[in-house]
Amino acid sequence: MIILRRNKKIVELFPIGSSKGALNSRRKPLFYGYLRLKRTNNQIRPYKFIVKKGDKESLFPPSEAMKILKKQNVYLIDGDEEIEEMLDSLNIDFKKTLICRHCTLEGYITVINRNSAYLSNKEYICKLCAEEEIKREIKYKGLSLSTFNNFKRMLDETGDLDKVLSIFDPKFNPVKNPNLTLFDKIVVGKDNTPKMEIDKIKIPDEFKKILKLHGKYLLPVQSLALQNGLLKGENLLVVSATASGKTLIGEIAGVPNAMKGKKFIFLTPLVALANQKYRDFKKKYGKLGLKVAIKVGMSRIKAKEELKLPDDDVKNADIIVGTYEGLDFLLRSGKSGDFGELGTVVIDEIHMLDDKERGPRLNGLIKRLKSLFKDIQIIGLSATVQNPQEIAKEFLMKLVEYDRRPVPLERHLIFAKSEYEKTDIMTKLARAEYKNVSKKGFHGQTIIFTNSRRKTHSIADYLTKRNIKAAAYHAGLSYSKKSKIEKDFANQKISTVVTTAALAAGVDFPASQVIFEALLMGNKWLSNNEFSQMLGRAGRPTYHDIGKVYLIPEVGRKYGEETEDMQAVSLLESDVDPIYVQYDEDDVLEQCLADICSGRVHTFKELQNAYKNFDLPLGIEEAYDVIHDAGLVKEKNSELSSTSYGKAVSVSFMDLKAAEYIRKSINPKNYSKKNKRRVDPLEIAVKLDPFENAYMSNRLNRRLGKALNINLSARLFADSTLDILSSGETLSKLEPSLQDALINMQIEFMSCKCQDRPFCNCFQEELSRRILKQRMLHKDPVDISKKLLKKYQIHSYAGDIFSWLDSVIRTLEAIRRIANAFKNQKIANECSRLIKTIEN
Repeated sequence: MIILRRNKKIVELFPIGSSKGALNSRRKPLFYGYLRLKRTNNQIRPYKFIVKKGDKESLFPPSEAMKILKKQNVYLIDGDEEIEEMLDSLNIDFKKTLICRHCTLEGYITVINRNSAYLSNKEYICKLCAEEEIKREIKYKGLSLSTFNNFKRMLDETGDLDKVLSIFDPKFNPVKNPNLTLFDKIVVGKDNTPKMEIDKIKIPDEFKKILKLHGKYLLPVQSLALQNGLLKGENLLVVSATASGKTLIGEIAGVPNAMKGKKFIFLTPLVALANQKYRDFKKKYGKLGLKVAIKVGMSRIKAKEELKLPDDDVKNADIIVGTYEGLDFLLRSGKSGDFGELGTVVIDEIHMLDDKERGPRLNGLIKRLKSLFKDIQIIGLSATVQNPQEIAKEFLMKLVEYDRRPVPLERHLIFAKSEYEKTDIMTKLARAEYKNVSKKGFHGQTIIFTNSRRKTHSIADYLTKRNIKAAAYHAGLSYSKKSKIEKDFANQKISTVVTTAALAAGVDFPASQVIFEALLMGNKWLSNNEFSQMLGRAGRPTYHDIGKVYLIPEVGRKYGEETEDMQAVSLLESDVDPIYVQYDEDDVLEQCLADICSGRVHTFKELQNAYKNFDLPLGIEEAYDVIHDAGLVKEKNSELSSTSYGKAVSVSFMDLKAAEYIRKSINPKNYSKKNKRRVDPLEIAVKLDPFENAYMSNRLNRRLGKALNINLSARLFADSTLDILSSGETLSKLEPSLQDALINMQIEFMSCKCQDRPFCNCFQEELSRRILKQRMLHKDPVDISKKLLKKYQIHSYAGDIFSWLDSVIRTLEAIRRIANAFKNQKIANECSRLIKTIEN
C-alpha cells in the first residue's frame, strides 16, 4: 500500500505495508520517498526519485518509482490534478483517502476516514492524536488525568476536538453549551406496569376520595406494591427513585388499618421530616376522623421563631408520626402496650441502616418491633439501596424494586479554574434555570449544595446581588426562617436555595436543578450513597419535565490526597454502595440493653440468638458481662430484666461512659460538707455536651486574616483559631472596637490556669455556661445570639443555640432518670427545676 501526498513541488511517497487493516492503524513507513514531476512529451512523469531510510538519502532512477506504484495499491491524499493525470496515463488504479497530518509530524502514517476521525482546525486527525491533544491540555490546565474519560466521551459524541477544547476557554459558557458539559442522561424507560385504577382497590371509599384528588390511577411502583401483597399484610422493602410515589404506598396500607382501629406508624430519621409529615397527615386524614399524633422527643422550649411540638400521648392516636428514636424511646421504656394493636409501621429512609451512628439503633428498633408485635406489617422505603435483596431477606420482607425515574435526569460536569469562576457559573445556571418554564407551568428552581453554613450565606448573598432571588438554608436557622424559605420556594418566590450537604436528607424542596458547589460533607468527601440521595432531589414529575445536576469542581483544589476534579469524576462513575449495619462496642452494649429493657429478649440464650448472625466487635457474652457488672441489668431464675439504672440509661440513648460519669457525679459519697462542693446538674450537662457551633464573626475573621495574611478557620474552637485569639500580639493588629471584643473574650473565657491553655476545653465550657446563664435569665436564643456577637464578636445562630438548649434538657432528663434510679430525690428535683426554667 502506497500513500501519495503533494507537499508543495514534491510528491511524498509512503509505503506502509498491506492495505488490510490499515484504517486507523498507526504505521511506520518502510521508507520515505520523494518524487519530483515534470511534463515530458505532453505527459506527466517523475524525473527525480529520492529514497530516505533513517538519516541516509539515496537517489534512484524514476523508473523504480513507477515500478513500485504499479505493484502496489495506491492511495492519493486530498486529490491532485497533476498526480492523477500521471497515474491515469500509467494505467495505475488509485483511490483517494485521508491521513492524519499530526501523525506525519511524528514520522507515522495513519489512514483515516471522516467517520472515524476528528475535526481539528478544519482538518481531520486520528483518534490517538486527538486524545493526546486532550491529555496535553488536561496536564497544562492542572486537571487530574482521571478526567480524561469524560473528555474522551465528549470527543466521541461530537467528533470535534475544537469543540471539546473550547471547554478550557475562559469565555466558555456552560449555559449555551449544555451538550459539552453533559456527562450522561438517565432516561425514563418505557413502563410496562399495568395501570391500576384507585376505584378498583379494596380500601374504604372515603379514603379513595382523598387518593383520587391527585389522579384516577396509581403510580407504577404503587401498583407493584399492591401486586406484592401490600393490602394483605405483607412486609415490603420498596426501592424506587425520589418522587416516584413511595410514601403513598405506606399510606395505602396504613390508613385502612387505622380506620379499623389498628395503629398506623410512620417513622422518619429527622424531626423536620416528621413534622412535615405530621402536618400533612393531620390535614388529609383528620377528615376521616383519625387522630394524628407526633412523637419526636423534642422539648417544650419557648423561643421566638421556634416551633413548639406537642409530645402527644400515643394511646388514643390512630396515626403516629415520629422519629426512629421517638418510637424506640417508648419501646425501651417498656411501654409497647401503649400502642394497643399495631397495624402498619412505615420506615422511611431505611437506607439509614448504613449510618454509623443511627444504623445500629434503626436495626435494633426494627428487630424489636418484629419481636414485640408479631402480626404487624413493616414497610421500608428508600431511593438508594445497592443490595436490596440482602436487606429484604434480613427483615423478612418482599422486595418491590422500580428502577425508572419519574423524570429524565441530565448529569453535567464543569471544571472551574477558580472559586470566583465557580460562583459565576452557578449564577448563570441558576438564572437560566428559573427562566425555563415546564409544560406544567412551573419555573425551574435550584438547590445548591455546599459544605459549610458560612458558604451558604456568602453564595446566597452573591446571587442576590446579581438579581437572583436566593436564600441560605441550614440547621442553624430558626424554625420560622426555615419555614418561610420552604414556603417561598414552594410558591416560586425564590429561585435558589443554598444549603449544606449535611442537611440534604431533610431538604424537601421541589427543585429541577441541583448544583454541587462542593463535594464534601463538612470536611469529608461525600459517599456514593449520599451523592445519590442528593442528586435524586432534581426533578419532580408534578412540576418538571427534566431534572438537571451540575458538579463544578475547582481545578487543582485538593482535600487530602484527592483533587476535587478526581472526586467529581469518581462520584459520577460510581454506583451506590451496599448497605451494612456497622456496630462498634458501644453500639453492641446499647442494643443488648435496649433489647432487655423493651422485653424483646428474656433470657441470655434469647439474647445470644438475637445476634447469632451478626459480625460484632464485642461478643454477646462479654457485652452482657459489661452491662451486668455496671448494674444495668439483673438475672433471676435465668430471667433477664433491666435495673432502674439500666432503664434510665437506655431510654436516654446514653453510652455507658457518660452514664457512669453521671452516676459518680451525683453519688453523695463523692461529696462532703467539709469541702462544700455541690452537685450541679448543669455543670454535668456542660461537661458531657458543651456548645460547639460557635464561630468568629465575619468582621473579626476578615480583619484577623488580613492583618496576619492568612486564611483563618471561622470555627471558634479550632486549634488554629484558639492559638491566634489567645495571643497578645493579635490585639495590637486590630481596631479599638475589635480589641475590646477580644479582650472581653480572653478575660471571660480564656483565663484558666490549664497547662495546655488555650487548647483545653475551658473556653468551650465557659461559653456554654454563659449561654445557659442568659437562658436562666429568660433570654431568648435570638437575644443570646445578638449579645454574643455584640460583646465578643462570637457568631452563633439562634437555631443552634435552641438545638443545644434542647440537647441540654435531654441530658438533664437523663441525669434526673439516673438520680431517680438511685433515689436521689434532691438531684432529681433540681433537674426538674432547671428543665422548667430553660424551657420557659
